[in-house]
Amino acid sequence: MDKFYAIINNIQISFQVLLWACVFFWIDFDIFTYILNDYFIIKSIFGISLIICHLYLFVYLYRLVKVDSIYKIDNDKELENISEKHDFTSCKKCNLFRPKRSHHCRYCNKCILDMDHHCFTLNKCIGKNNYNIYIKYLIFVELNTSLLFGLCLYVCYNYYAELSLYALIKYVLLCIASFLGSTTLYFYLLFQAFLYFSNMTTLEFIYPKLRINSHILNP
Repeated sequence: MDKFYAIINNIQISFQVLLWACVFFWIDFDIFTYILNDYFIIKSIFGISLIICHLYLFVYLYRLVKVDSIYKIDNDKELENISEKHDFTSCKKCNLFRPKRSHHCRYCNKCILDMDHHCFTLNKCIGKNNYNIYIKYLIFVELNTSLLFGLCLYVCYNYYAELSLYALIKYVLLCIASFLGSTTLYFYLLFQAFLYFSNMTTLEFIYPKLRINSHILNP
C-alpha cells in the first residue's frame, strides 16, 4: 500500500500511469480493431507485441518508483570503515563523505551515487542503482510509441475511406505525435548509449570539469 500511495502522491508518475493505461486500453485496441479482418499473423504479432511491451513498461516504471540512488551513511561505524579516503569526496551541504562521481541534487536535497541527472518526468534522480532500469523503461516507451505510430499509419493508409472526419483527424494527430515522440526518444537513447560506452554521465558530459573525479581520468 505504501508504494501505491507513493505513486498517487507523485503527480508526474501518476500521469504516466494514466497516460499509458489510456494508450493501452483505449487507443491501441481501438486502432487494433481495424486490423481484425486482416491476416491472422499480423493480428497475432501486433496483439502479442502490444501486451508484452505494455507489461514491461509498467514493470520498469514500478521499479523506478521503488529504487533510488541516494547515498547515505547509516551510522558512525560505517564512516570509520571508509579507509580509502582518496576515493571519496566531501559534500558541504550533506556534511558527509561520498564516493567520487556522486553529486548533490538540489531538487532531492540528497547526494546521489554516480548521478546522471534529475529526471523531472519521474521526480527523482537517475544514478548508479536505477540507471539500468531507467534505460530499459525508455526502451519500452520507445517500443510502445513506435508500435502506436505503426498502428496509426496502418489504419490511416488502409482505412482512410471508412473513417469519419473526426476519427481521421484523431488518427492523423496521433500518427504525428507518436512519430515525433518516437524520433525524439530514439535520438535520446542514442545519446545515452554514447554516454554509457564512454563511461560518462550526463552531468560529466555537460560539465567537463566533473570528469576529473570520474573513472574516465582515473581508471
